[in-house]
Amino acid sequence: MKRNRLVQATIAAFLVLAAGDFLMHGQWLRAFYDAHADWWRPASEMASRRHLVFLSEALLAALLAYIYPKGHESRGATIEQGLRFGVLMGLLLYLPALLMKHVVYPYPTELLVKWFVGGMAQVTAAGVAISWVYGRTR
Repeated sequence: MKRNRLVQATIAAFLVLAAGDFLMHGQWLRAFYDAHADWWRPASEMASRRHLVFLSEALLAALLAYIYPKGHESRGATIEQGLRFGVLMGLLLYLPALLMKHVVYPYPTELLVKWFVGGMAQVTAAGVAISWVYGRTR
């Protein structure tokens, strides 16, 4: 039963993360990326490595789904726990990494802020999806 919930939570988180990546990078930031195409790999090269994007999303989803029940509290609303978990994991994942990018790479602050906002939204939504799976299958 626990493995079943882990798999379901991983799938739910993966779907949220993949959709979030598409919305953030494929829609919201598309114009910025196109305007600065010389900063990124050529589109054909990125397309040939797209499987690594999906692997990365799947690994993050699985790790989040595995970690969530370790700190799950039996009291309180599941949605609140998912929000709290997602925000904390988002801060852990994005804040230190983007501060380092700000120091090392010449990316504009506006882009780093958008990556932070988008990443936080994605991981928070994934946390809610994970908490929903664990909450509904008790």
